[in-house]
Amino acid sequence: MSMNAIHDENKYLEFINNIVDEKAKLIQERTNEDTSYPNIVNVSLRKWRGEMIELLAQSLRSHDIQRSLESWACSSGTLFKQLDLSLEVAIEDLHHFRDEIGKMIKTDAIKSELSIESFYELLSVFHSGVDRAIYRLTTAYSHPLSETISSELSIPIVKMTDTIAILPLIGDINSDRAKDLMERSLSQGSALGLSYLIIDLSGVSVVDTMVADQLFKVVAALKLAGIQAILTGIRPEIAQTMVNLGIVIKHIPTFASLHTALIHLQKTKSILLI
Repeated sequence: MSMNAIHDENKYLEFINNIVDEKAKLIQERTNEDTSYPNIVNVSLRKWRGEMIELLAQSLRSHDIQRSLESWACSSGTLFKQLDLSLEVAIEDLHHFRDEIGKMIKTDAIKSELSIESFYELLSVFHSGVDRAIYRLTTAYSHPLSETISSELSIPIVKMTDTIAILPLIGDINSDRAKDLMERSLSQGSALGLSYLIIDLSGVSVVDTMVADQLFKVVAALKLAGIQAILTGIRPEIAQTMVNLGIVIKHIPTFASLHTALIHLQKTKSILLI
């Protein structure tokens, strides 16, 4: 590597650090632009925006962020569905931060006297990263069962607060996936120090006696680990099927949506979500 190349590489690292350092300011400015969301949604968006900014910053240094990108896209797609936010909201945020970070890169490049060639390459890498993020997010949101997303990511646990996380389930639950669900919920729930795990079923296509039995086992195991499981998102047609099959859920808190579950926890458990 030539001295110029080493010099430019160091400048790239400076750009990444500057972007991450400005993350809180960028997030707050974006939050101030739209106050239409409730506090519960805003706290999730702030965390999501922070992850997105760091991912875009890292894309400046490495073209090989495929796995990180897929993980982020998977959790983002499911999170936005559970918060009842459209894909357009995420895309608008990506475009917003593309512009803001682009301005930062331009300002820093001028101050650092970066060569025109290196500046052009830097912008190309950055915009390529944004484009890939938009593509992956769109794919994950529209096709959650895409084969490009690994099976490990099919059971994403999204932490909302220090004690609350969401486990959004999408698609069919077979015996293998039920085993993964048990292992991942217990290991991640304990590792994250959770008190509550909200299992959202709005994306589950079928709930039969086998699926219900597996869910009951997961809930029981979580209880032994000191974690209260809460079920949300049981669609009307699924509820009717469960009743016809004689499946009765009495010992597990259930709510129609993620929003109502979070509001309930906020009111009854005095959990701060703002």
